[in-house]
Formats: sequence, C-alpha cells, structure tokens
Amino acid sequence: MISQPATAGRDLTLDHFRQGIPEAFKMLFFEYYPEFFSFSSMLVQHRGVAQKVTMEIFFLLWNRRADFRNEKKIKAFLYLAARNRCLQQLRAHPDDLHRWVPDATRINVVPGALPAEILREVFSFAARTHGAENALQKK
Repeated sequence: MISQPATAGRDLTLDHFRQGIPEAFKMLFFEYYPEFFSFSSMLVQHRGVAQKVTMEIFFLLWNRRADFRNEKKIKAFLYLAARNRCLQQLRAHPDDLHRWVPDATRINVVPGALPAEILREVFSFAARTHGAENALQKK
C-alpha cells in the first residue's frame, strides 16, 4: 500500500477551500483560529475585541478564498488582516477600548455562501476557545 505524503492531503484541503467547500473552511478555521485569536488578543489586550477581529478576518478570507494558492499566502493574509483590524479597533476606541464590550455576534463582515450549520460550528468553537483562555487565566 502506498501512502500519500501529508502535503497531498493539505493541498486537497486548500483546493477544496478555494473551490468554496464549506467543510474545508471549517477545517482551516479550527486549525488557525487559536493562533490568530492569540495574536489579536496580544495586539488589542481585550478578549472580546480579539474574538470579533478574528471572526471577521476568517470571513474575509472565505470571501476572498479564490485568491490564495497556498498556505503561506493564507497565513500572511490572516496576519496582515488581523493587524489592520486591531489597529482600526484601537483607533476607533483610543481611550475606552478596555471599557468597551463588543458584541461578538455583530460581525462586520458577511461570510458569503457559508451554510448556517458551519457558521454555528465556528461561532461555537470560537466561544469555547475564548472560554478556555479565560479559565486558564483565572488559575
């Protein structure tokens, strides 16, 4: 039996993502959300804002999915988009960001053509990730 290299499966996932297959989006979201939530949290020092920013950048990624040929470009886009969104939030609330509590369900980016089931799963995953970080900080 011939085994495929690990990159073959990853390429297939990226191809499915670019083709607009929602399950591929979900896989990438589950893999990268914690990394970009942490990055955004570090920049804005506010978990609620970081959660909102991170959700928005993934929906931006989904909306522009055809533009990305490889994982490096996806990660570069996510880092740049996260940084830019965090800076926008900091500029919009320069004196009161820590008192401002964003509604994480009010996302400013509409994810085109993602089924409601996938949206529920990613929002649930984000909430669990956010909750797990809060629990770790309290210890």
